[in-house]
Amino acid sequence: MILAPARRRPKLDQWLAFATVPFFFTLFGIVFVPLSGMMPPRSPSSSPPQIVDFMQSDSLLVACAILTLCFGLAPLSNAVYLIQIKRMSVSPVFRYSLMVGSMSGAIVGMLFPMFCFGLGAFRTGYDPSVLAMLYDFGYLAYIGSLGCFCVMWLAFGLAIILDTNSVLPKWLGYYTVWQYVTELMAAPVWIATSGPFAWNGLMTFWFAMVIYVPWQIIVYVCIHRSIKNQPDDELENA
Repeated sequence: MILAPARRRPKLDQWLAFATVPFFFTLFGIVFVPLSGMMPPRSPSSSPPQIVDFMQSDSLLVACAILTLCFGLAPLSNAVYLIQIKRMSVSPVFRYSLMVGSMSGAIVGMLFPMFCFGLGAFRTGYDPSVLAMLYDFGYLAYIGSLGCFCVMWLAFGLAIILDTNSVLPKWLGYYTVWQYVTELMAAPVWIATSGPFAWNGLMTFWFAMVIYVPWQIIVYVCIHRSIKNQPDDELENA
């Protein structure tokens, strides 16, 4: 009896990386919104008792532990960008810029807040002024680090615009550049403690989220189509 050869699935690596995207962002959202209450951002002008209550909550410590476990999914999620840029007719500089930008952004925007909030919740009895410092550091790192992603998204947008292989639609490149501009609005959080440019402000956070969330969904829809339409003979593992 001759067994038929196993069917090859040359895009399996891309689909596995892509599958981590909804899982990562769903887990990320659960941790930051209902579980820990970190998001939407609390006010920079919160009173010391409010800061202590937040920083000493048990759910905050659990949230930080989960973030530690899911941090490793970030590189897999970013891999779906990198493989598409590699297919484009652009310099490898764009791919490397996105890679380094995503690494620096994840460290500052995810690890730093996790350590700040987790440290505050780890042990009771900290002085309120210490908790206030960790509170400020955590939110400034999380919201203020959006600038770290500027190079990342600018490289991604320009790669799409300059590409002649039509890997991703040109309009997505222009949309990405516009989304990148909103990241610059994170800069004033280091100066403003109230108003639209504070870390919980209308322009710095809410306007940026209105632009970012639909853009992120659209990007992954386009990448899904790009993976699906990629010819097998173009694959390195084909």
